[in-house]
Amino acid sequence: MNQTQIPVGGDFSQIFDHKDYLAMISIPDEATCILRGHLILEEVLNLWSSKLTQTEDLYAGAFVPFKTKLVVSKNLGLSEELFRVLDKINEVRNRFSHRKGYELEDSVVESLKTRVNEIVPDAKIQKCETFHVFVGGKDQDGNPKEVTYTWASSDNRVKFVLIFVILMLKLTQWIQVEFINRGINYTIISTNKG
Repeated sequence: MNQTQIPVGGDFSQIFDHKDYLAMISIPDEATCILRGHLILEEVLNLWSSKLTQTEDLYAGAFVPFKTKLVVSKNLGLSEELFRVLDKINEVRNRFSHRKGYELEDSVVESLKTRVNEIVPDAKIQKCETFHVFVGGKDQDGNPKEVTYTWASSDNRVKFVLIFVILMLKLTQWIQVEFINRGINYTIISTNKG
């Protein structure tokens, strides 16, 4: 595939590190996948709170749980629909943390898919079940390898990744609109030529 790629950086660099997404799709462990996504969402909450309060790091100096950051973000204007989706992902992450041997359930994946498909309708982003991820690289022997992940051919971990990518696209678009409406300066495109 030969598609245009836009480097993401600036204020969004912690949210769109390609290594995080590659790890989520490549590591077969569900718990690790969910935890990585949860950490990315925590960076979203950090960015949202810091930009709205004009503070470099609103949560510096203390451990602040995800749920607290989520509530603070909601109090700063995060939409109710986004709050509910992020809270659901936090709930899933907590199941992995507190239930030995927990595995993603079909009903949880379907519920998340439905919620993400319905949020931020103005974003005009395709539905989770029609989205696919293309990954190219080299296998363990150094041979070129390309894999396309689709909803129909995926297990629940990969379906979660597909849901997560759509969520991040919608969430980023929503945040950009909110920042513009509030007159908040931000950067999303990397201008560094490395």
